[in-house]
Amino acid sequence: MSARILIADDHGVVRDGLRQMVGACPDLEIAAEAGDGIEALRLAQSEPFDLVVLDISLPGSNGVSVLQGLRAGGSRVPVLFFSMHPAEQYADFVRRAGAQGFIGKDARSDRVIAAMRALLAGGTDFPAVRTRSRQGNHRSPLDTLSGREHEVLMGMVHGEPLLDIAARLQISNKSVGTYRQRILDKLGVANNAELIALVTRFGQP
Repeated sequence: MSARILIADDHGVVRDGLRQMVGACPDLEIAAEAGDGIEALRLAQSEPFDLVVLDISLPGSNGVSVLQGLRAGGSRVPVLFFSMHPAEQYADFVRRAGAQGFIGKDARSDRVIAAMRALLAGGTDFPAVRTRSRQGNHRSPLDTLSGREHEVLMGMVHGEPLLDIAARLQISNKSVGTYRQRILDKLGVANNAELIALVTRFGQP
């Protein structure tokens, strides 16, 4: 019996590519597709899947929020992020959020299939990412941030307005402002420019 896979990506050409990859594998099956985060979460919560493949940048609700919704609801379904975003920015972040794998959209088809099978077998698949740090083996200050603070930081680093961050995370504007100030205080920086400089030095979340 083939493994049931849910894929979520807002680009039809990406879904088509994944469908072609999986179509050549008798042990795998694309059982459902979603073009936005809200539909992805609804499907993942209402139907049984053996694997969920998510993009990070999804309209409605981003991939990380979908993952957090699944974990908050008690789902342990393996989640593989398939993203155009650099691994050094997101791989460790999604791992801490509860994902089992991260692979770039520039990966070869056999590499993508291998990652899927690794997760279906109960394993994980993350790229080896070297954290950029001038502090040798010392812990990065970014590690002191909570999961929610990392989500807000991710938006700030990419120039996302605070109102948009609030809408994406489905929290109040006031809460985003509070998280922003908490991030600045924890990292010992005074403004966004200093924050971006620090993140660039230590590696993005």
